[in-house]
Amino acid sequence: MSSEKTSHFTYFSCFSQEIQHTSNWEEIPLLHNNATKGKSNSGLWWLDVCDATETDVNAVARSLSMHLLTIEDILLQEPRQKIETFPGYYLISLRTLASASMPEKDDIEPAENTFLSPSTAAPTMLYILVFSQGTVTFSQSNCEHTSRIRSRISRQHDPSVLSSDWICYALLDDIIDSIQPHLESTSRESEAIQDQIFIARDDDMTPLMLRIYNIRKRINHLTHSLSGKSDVLNGFVKRCQTRGWRHPSFFPEGDLIVYLSDVQDHLVTVLAELAQLDEITSRLQSNFLAQTSVNNMRLSVRLNSGLSKVTVLATIFVPLHMVTGLFGMNVKVPGEDVPSLAWFFGIVGVFLGIILTACFAAVRLKLL
Repeated sequence: MSSEKTSHFTYFSCFSQEIQHTSNWEEIPLLHNNATKGKSNSGLWWLDVCDATETDVNAVARSLSMHLLTIEDILLQEPRQKIETFPGYYLISLRTLASASMPEKDDIEPAENTFLSPSTAAPTMLYILVFSQGTVTFSQSNCEHTSRIRSRISRQHDPSVLSSDWICYALLDDIIDSIQPHLESTSRESEAIQDQIFIARDDDMTPLMLRIYNIRKRINHLTHSLSGKSDVLNGFVKRCQTRGWRHPSFFPEGDLIVYLSDVQDHLVTVLAELAQLDEITSRLQSNFLAQTSVNNMRLSVRLNSGLSKVTVLATIFVPLHMVTGLFGMNVKVPGEDVPSLAWFFGIVGVFLGIILTACFAAVRLKLL
């Protein structure tokens, strides 16, 4: 993990609604002095470690007796989404869409700014450690899920439903919900492109293709972010439903399983919408290619029509040009000894007659 980032600890007491921010683990006496395998005298607690360094992870691991495999996953930012059980807690690692910083307007060229998505997002990993009386999360500085869940807890009317498992559920639910704004903006963009494909000018085809490419790239990005979460949720619910000697007793049961089933249904719905949106975008690309082919065919027809007209005109004028070339040679020509211009106008009149007759015939035959 990067050591250049400033570590940030946020300790949140769910019942007293007290939040303590610090950059040093030693400055959390409430948890540091009383934490033993996730237990605290202050009731339900939540510790969020933002941009943790190796020193911070090791300090939290010593106090909460974290397993070596958990420490390794957090330090190496293991990208695989999974759920694992360890003595005293269970670990859930998830991929999230964290808000990325937008570039300044002065640094964006107008042509490029047209194809930027309304909000950019970068994939980051979120690690959730659920103890019997507390929750520990390891997040990045641009991850907004933790702050939203703290606000959600403060608005909770029934504090009896709060538990470390409920915090884990709320984080899962918020991660799935965060996909919806990106999905809606992508859907609106695809609908706008669908209306423009058949009325776009030839000069607008290249920008339109770039917009379609960006939409497909965004859909693949969202699908990749959601991949694996279904397996994590299925494993989570399965472990909750099959509590026994193989599974630790700290897994939740009861109403929380209903909440997790609701998250599963939401995830299935979002994946179905993404699949439908990907199919629509694929048809948009096919329609774009078909429209481009039609435009190219029209252009080819116009070029062929122009070339055929040039060919007809060349057929009319080239023989006359050859005759005038013969008259320009040093030979005796008709009417050379006649002082009047009758022969000259007569020859010009014959040429004009031939040209008009040939043009009239070409027009009748639809060659011009």
